[in-house]
Amino acid sequence: MMKRHLWLAVALASVCQFTAIPTISSARAEEIKVGVLGLFSGSASWWGTEYRRGLNLWMEQNKGKVGDDTLVLLERDEGGVNPQRTRQLAQELVVRDQVQYLFGGSYTPNVLAMADVANQTKTPLVIGNSGTSSVTLKSPYFVRTGFTQWTVSVPLVQYAASKGIKNAAIVVADFATGYDAIDAYSDTFRKAGGTISTEVKVPLGTTDFSSYLQRVRDAKPQAVFMFMPVGPMSAGFVKAFKERELDRAGIQLFATTETMESDLPAIGDSALGTITALHYSPFLNTPENNAFVKAYKAKYGAGALPSIASVAAYDSMTLIAQMVRATKGKKDADKAIAAVKGYSWTSPRGPVSIDPKTREIVQNVYIRRVETIDGKLGNKPIETYKSVVEPWHQSHPQVAAK
Repeated sequence: MMKRHLWLAVALASVCQFTAIPTISSARAEEIKVGVLGLFSGSASWWGTEYRRGLNLWMEQNKGKVGDDTLVLLERDEGGVNPQRTRQLAQELVVRDQVQYLFGGSYTPNVLAMADVANQTKTPLVIGNSGTSSVTLKSPYFVRTGFTQWTVSVPLVQYAASKGIKNAAIVVADFATGYDAIDAYSDTFRKAGGTISTEVKVPLGTTDFSSYLQRVRDAKPQAVFMFMPVGPMSAGFVKAFKERELDRAGIQLFATTETMESDLPAIGDSALGTITALHYSPFLNTPENNAFVKAYKAKYGAGALPSIASVAAYDSMTLIAQMVRATKGKKDADKAIAAVKGYSWTSPRGPVSIDPKTREIVQNVYIRRVETIDGKLGNKPIETYKSVVEPWHQSHPQVAAK
């Protein structure tokens, strides 16, 4: 613990160039600053673009204000999976730029790197994306508006089991969230009476899936439960599954984020009929989502569609606004976090709330099927699992209580 305090002291001295450190909470500022950390460059810049769109749409609709307080967004580029850089950026935003709140995170290692900053400076971090369930245990100032892999995997498996699937293979990308997917899929499927025939881990960056799909074919499952990160790996795997005719071998593909609307043009008709489970679809037919999609298109173009990332950013601003109201614009992280525990609102994704015990979002999960909608491929919701409480925390109470 002494080492942790030592690195922050050194960082503070460096940022302030050995001058007196500003007292961040001493007076109410005219502007309330929100530090935004995202992937704004590189191969995963989709996340940063979508974050920016969701944030800016909320700011436009609310005129950048919460009551009499004006919000200012300070954007920083994580640049990729780079925990050291993300931690440095978070430090600078809090100490030098005096932000009261942090938002972002696109990869679990980057989010974990901000835990000490949040803890030692008492700065709330609203997590837009990190699929690893245990992340919120690392700081009492973490609250998640995205989703965990457990949250969407459990309903997906329950749905597959309800359709008579008894034997399945699991194929995941070989990193932390992939391991969560394996645990969620296997635990839920076995409880439903199913058997896992094989588990396959695919290295990040893989483009040739032939050997991995051959292992699946050899195992002769009825279905595959998959997890790949949004982007080229997701598109590549779904296309390869179809091209190698695993569907004709009687194997059904079940997924979560792998058929995002952003990836469907690259996947093409190979995606048709794929069943996924996710907490959002731009084709969700509710008054709130219809209004959100309309506003999104008006701002970003008729062909634009919101996503899990833009919705996470949009909802995060709603949550930060609640913190600002509760603290009357002052920096008070404990009061801010207390104000969002149990807080509920109606999001474009449906009714949501923050679990007061875990600081995880409680939300609907939609079973979706890829169809041609208005001439383009999209994910049509066909069934709803209502008010899903983050399952990992429920099934690991001893770990969560530590």
